[in-house]
Formats: sequence, C-alpha cells, structure tokens
Amino acid sequence: MMRTALITLLLASVTMSMILPRSQASLACITCVATVKGVEAKALAEGGNVAKHDVDQICLKEVPTHNAEHLCEEYGEHEVDVIVALIKKDVPPKTICQQLNKC
Repeated sequence: MMRTALITLLLASVTMSMILPRSQASLACITCVATVKGVEAKALAEGGNVAKHDVDQICLKEVPTHNAEHLCEEYGEHEVDVIVALIKKDVPPKTICQQLNKC
C-alpha cells in the first residue's frame, strides 16, 4: 500500500516537472493560491456568484506580473465552478489548487 502511494507520488512529480519547468510550476501554484484566496473573498461576500471574467480580473490583480497573465487566462468555466464549489465546502486554497493540478 505504502509502496503504491510512493510510486504514484513519484510519477506525479516527474510528470509535473516534464510538463512545466520548476519555476513555472511554482508560479502556477502561487498564482492559483492567490487567485483562490481572492475568489474566496468575493464568493463569500456575494453568495458564491463568481463568473470567469471575475476570476481573470482577480487573478491579474493578485499576481500582476507578465508571466502570470497566461496562467490567469487558463481558468475556464469548469475551473471557476470547481473553485467556488470547493470554497463553499471550506476546502483550503492550496488543496483546491492541488486538485486543479496547479500545485
């Protein structure tokens, strides 16, 4: 059991490093966590009504760097729905981003 979990973790780590360079993977995680925190505040204030363009604006506000712009654009309607649903279940931002494969 432990061996399977270790192999799975190792494969996930290798796969992520092959997809994104380490600095990009870190930037994706930082961008996601900051964005989810911003979306969380908006969702709680407005009863969970958050649209994709709201997430894009929050993302660009929270991480105002040129390198993060393309990461902000990657949030689609599906991801927005997942983010808001998990926020409503009190899932921490880092865990949400892990589930979205950003961290």
